[in-house]
Amino acid sequence: MKKLSTILLASMLSFTLAQAEMKCGAGKCGASMSGMEATNSDLFAKSHEKDGYIVKLNSDKPLVVGNNDIKITLKKGDKDITDAKVKIKFFMPEMPGMPYMEYKEKLKYEDGNYKGVVNLSMSGTWQYQLKFKSADGEVHKVRGSVNL
Repeated sequence: MKKLSTILLASMLSFTLAQAEMKCGAGKCGASMSGMEATNSDLFAKSHEKDGYIVKLNSDKPLVVGNNDIKITLKKGDKDITDAKVKIKFFMPEMPGMPYMEYKEKLKYEDGNYKGVVNLSMSGTWQYQLKFKSADGEVHKVRGSVNL
């Protein structure tokens, strides 16, 4: 009887944790499963170097399902690039039982960063493609991915 109740308790705990992971995307609800606040390591922060430009993508909060504020910083050497045209696309490829998803945003320069809001409609791995057109007319492309 004791062995059966231990198995039942373990099964109930496992089921409860599995439900919480499904609801939160394996604990990425903007805070950990224990209810603690998110750490800085959960923040979206990526850095790329492309054609002599330094491109930094970040957010003030961890990325979540729904709307997310993002900021892009562009530099060439020590000089801030303030006159570029910047677009970002987040997308998730088609998978069995799920269509291709994408969200595009033109970013506006404000307070030293290019800013915008992107809507990530579900948990999973989102790929991004950042394009910026510099003053000389050249288009530069940066790619990466984030897990939500």
